[in-house]
Amino acid sequence: MIVVFSPHADWRAAERGVDVRHVQETLLTNHAQRRRNPHHADWLLQADGIAIAYNWPDGGDAAMALVISVWRE
Repeated sequence: MIVVFSPHADWRAAERGVDVRHVQETLLTNHAQRRRNPHHADWLLQADGIAIAYNWPDGGDAAMALVISVWRE
């Protein structure tokens, strides 16, 4: 799966000191533990001290995940 970041997610990661490589690795490793998200993004994943709100599949492409936002927990 390819993990890409929305401009908002890039900004939030930088603002909160979250390494985007850590976000990508966490999402890829823990994707199966995701939960439906009732907000803007389709999915919410909480693992390794961060929360990742993302859409998957993105634009109908099952090989693409779009990170909408990220924050530390």
